[in-house]
Amino acid sequence: MTNQMGRILTPDSLPKCLPQATLMVKGHEAILSVPSNDYTFSGKSAEMIQGIFSFLNGTNTVNIISQKTCLASEDIISLLDYLCGESVLIDINNENKGSLTGYQLVELVKQEIVFWRQHINNQIFWEKVHNGTCSKRQILGWGIEFYHYVDAANEYMAAGVAYCRESIDVRQKIAAHYAEESDHGEIFLQGLMKDGLSATLVKKSLPLPSTRALINYLNEVAMESSLVYTAVFSLMQSDGKSFSKIDLTEYYSQLIELYPFAQGMFGSFLKHALIDARLDHQISIFENLYANDEIISHREVKRTFVTVRQLVNCFILYYEYLFEYYGKEDSQLPRRAPQVIDFLLAENKG
Repeated sequence: MTNQMGRILTPDSLPKCLPQATLMVKGHEAILSVPSNDYTFSGKSAEMIQGIFSFLNGTNTVNIISQKTCLASEDIISLLDYLCGESVLIDINNENKGSLTGYQLVELVKQEIVFWRQHINNQIFWEKVHNGTCSKRQILGWGIEFYHYVDAANEYMAAGVAYCRESIDVRQKIAAHYAEESDHGEIFLQGLMKDGLSATLVKKSLPLPSTRALINYLNEVAMESSLVYTAVFSLMQSDGKSFSKIDLTEYYSQLIELYPFAQGMFGSFLKHALIDARLDHQISIFENLYANDEIISHREVKRTFVTVRQLVNCFILYYEYLFEYYGKEDSQLPRRAPQVIDFLLAENKG
């Protein structure tokens, strides 16, 4: 969404660049590097990006950056609007735009989700997965934690239906969405069984604290309001792009080639992705329900952005800790409930 002047940012905006972004000066050029691309600036633009880069952390308004760098706010906005369009930068002050129409809110959330999804996908966990350096424990541990997360739809999505306080039509659509997802945990359980894990032990295993925290957060969001509850699916459900069976098959085939011991697990990931394609999940339930002309209050707008951003933090912790925990050679796979013997000194065991 742009303002009346066709711009994304304003003097009150709080621009935040991707945390992984770096700036390198090479001769008369400045190169802004993000994991998926490089942006080369020259002349006045190079001088400007060098002057403002350290302030692009989401805590300085454009006006403050202008005062600190002695650069015109109009010039700063012109440069940063381009980076916003590339999803390299967002306005943290989106949450304070006041009341918006449903169309406006959905569009702003979609723009921000592209930014946050890049941030999540550039965590070290994904780097290690894609370069083939994860251990067997880390890959299968990921499968177990993902099973717990997917199966938890029967907690938080059920709550989303029960706590819906909107129209019957909205409740029915939320209920239908839950019905579509309710048995998907079984898909991942079957995949893990094919890779030699016991279904009984996987189901009885304790999710990691970070996995449980993610599920608990989704439970709380589901009880708050249907607006913020469905907004989280903008991040969880799809990247908004059309699903391609060929691309999906190629991607998971590459992972199976890297980790042949997890053929069943990645086969279940592919099966689930193809089901999402059949159910048209490239368009989120949030967009389906709220992309309209109805006015959404400032409070609800703010809660939507705060909720989505906190969910990003939950996902980052989820991936960080499963990578750390299952990276230990003595980690339990699957995890079991603590026993007294776990707390005894090594010399007193057995």
